[in-house]
Amino acid sequence: MPEMDGIEFLNSVREDYPNLPFILFTGKGSEEIASEAINAGVTTYLQKNGTEVYELLVNEVQNVVSHQRSQHKAQVAQNRLLALYEQTDGFFIVDRDWTVVYWNQQMEQRSGQPSEDVIGEQIWETFPEAVGTELEEMYREAMETRKASEFETYFEPSGYWLEVRAYPYDDGLFVHSRDITSEKEDEKEIQRRNHILESFANTVSHDLRNPLNVAQGRLQLAQETGDFDHLEEVAQAHNRMRNLIDELLRVARGEELASSEVSLKENVEEAWETVSSKEMELVIEDDTVFEAHDSQLRRMFENLFWNALEHGKASTVRIGVLDGDDKGFFVEDDGVGIPVNQRQEVFNSGFSTADNSPGYGLSIVHGIVNTHGWDISITTSEADGARFEIQGVCSLTQDSTADADVDTAE
Repeated sequence: MPEMDGIEFLNSVREDYPNLPFILFTGKGSEEIASEAINAGVTTYLQKNGTEVYELLVNEVQNVVSHQRSQHKAQVAQNRLLALYEQTDGFFIVDRDWTVVYWNQQMEQRSGQPSEDVIGEQIWETFPEAVGTELEEMYREAMETRKASEFETYFEPSGYWLEVRAYPYDDGLFVHSRDITSEKEDEKEIQRRNHILESFANTVSHDLRNPLNVAQGRLQLAQETGDFDHLEEVAQAHNRMRNLIDELLRVARGEELASSEVSLKENVEEAWETVSSKEMELVIEDDTVFEAHDSQLRRMFENLFWNALEHGKASTVRIGVLDGDDKGFFVEDDGVGIPVNQRQEVFNSGFSTADNSPGYGLSIVHGIVNTHGWDISITTSEADGARFEIQGVCSLTQDSTADADVDTAE
């Protein structure tokens, strides 16, 4: 070339195009020229020597152009991917020494640390909360085994759930994480509702048995005696079954059961209509008004009454308000009582002292008490029977006129 040699031309090109592939094809080959070319950033170096070198030159041109295009495509793809990660989930990159080389905006927001303070630092120093957690364990495993790792974990220091993917690459580890706390809460809510629905279906089938037995018994008496007054109780039992079914459908649709102000005396009397028996007497000592799910409270009393009748062999059930500072009420009977070693176990679903009982009654009672946020305990009544004390009842207001009267029903 008349004005410059190959090295000078390379230097001139590099001033404007530092990344452009450059093949030095020279007739003056020497170690000195090769060294200068490498220092100037040459892509490759070929010496003119025979005709076969032209075929080699063609291959070199094709190789460097192909490599450059591949690098360009990879860079474009990487830039797009990083741009995507900037706008979506948490993403960072560490090298094999656990030094952070990339830290996106989501990680800045999640950790409260800007990228300029994190990049170039060890991940365990800038993110010490992760040390000793499942995050550290899985990151180190992915780095050591060179195998991708995907997992979900609850990050207790920050109080959120993460879906994490750690992908090893030649120089370190890519880590992508997504906050799935809301999804976990939705999943937990679905599980809770499914559990409630399943439990409610079991308990309603149990509760339907009681008014059904009443209806069958009263219908048989009406048929045997010709006394149609028994049909009124048949109608009441059918109405109770209809209400239970409606309640099940509301729960199945995900509807919340509304609370209202209820009267202890009125709710107990309504429950007694379904389970009344000539073998047992009901005594209401006093009344009070409080907030509760009316239909659920009635189910609770029904099951306590049936428990006293069928398992306790009781002849009298007494209802009243707890004395002193204990906000609540009691249900006690004069039956056989409940042994001390069974007083917690009786609330378990499926537990029963009778061979032909499904063991749902007191489990239903316990569930209804928990739904209201109350507490229930079992002691011994004055008549040596079972005494159930329900405490923690809010807005408990005792009826001052109720103390003077004691209502008795059979």
